Amino acid sequence: MAKSITPRVIAVCILLMMGVVLMSCGGNSKSIPAQPMANVAGAWEFVAISSSGSVTGIDVALKEGTILVDGLQQPDGQISATSSQIAYVSLSPTALNITDFGGACQPVTSDNGLAGTVTATDGPVLFTFTENGNVFNVTATLSGDGKGILNGTYTAQAGNPCSVDTGGAITGLALPKVSGNYAGTMCPLTATCSSSQDFADNVTAAASENSSGTLTLTLTLTGTDNTSLTLTGPVTGNAFVLQGTVQGQVVVYDGYYEVINNIPSIYLVNATNTASPNYVATLAVQTP
Repeated sequence: MAKSITPRVIAVCILLMMGVVLMSCGGNSKSIPAQPMANVAGAWEFVAISSSGSVTGIDVALKEGTILVDGLQQPDGQISATSSQIAYVSLSPTALNITDFGGACQPVTSDNGLAGTVTATDGPVLFTFTENGNVFNVTATLSGDGKGILNGTYTAQAGNPCSVDTGGAITGLALPKVSGNYAGTMCPLTATCSSSQDFADNVTAAASENSSGTLTLTLTLTGTDNTSLTLTGPVTGNAFVLQGTVQGQVVVYDGYYEVINNIPSIYLVNATNTASPNYVATLAVQTP
């Protein structure tokens, strides 16, 4: 029987086997899906540590564009933040707690923004940010969970007037919403306090941030003031600007969410007088 198998039959069998292998390989190549674009929209804080020693918190309500894919809107990797969507704070190099609003490159202006691109997780992140008219370029890697940036560096563009910060290392984290109950002492609402020793009001506060990034902070004060005050405003990363009414007058408070000795806290400054902002409270979270 073996002698009856002709060379032609053998050749046909070989061709059929090759066809099966090629079809199998082709099917496997099509079955490998492209890695999806990372969705990074939301609250972020980037921490820029300059080679000169200054530390700046870049607090962002990060936006990401979308593109229509198979009838569904998907992230397109184009990230941005403009105007009130970005804020700068100066941080302590040791504890990373706030020391001032506005960042290292002063004076504070409205010429702020961020624009760039991300790809997939574990992929490159490239963006520029403008701090009070000074432009910096960032190169980093998006973490595997899409909630942080790693191996980041930033460099100043030529012509920046800011000599305090010329570049260095940068990290970043996506942030949860601000919430919880807080307590502490506070400068009376219509007073100007030179130090925390002048804080004559005891205060409890309830914080709640909604899905659109608006924070409501309800203060209950006893002592010099025996009243309540509701402040609302947009959250930008860990920073926020809140407004309320005291004795018929609109008041403005700058706030910052930070962790002091492992305790989440809210730092508040009365910024109604923009020329002379006044620190009024640091309120610590209350555990159930």
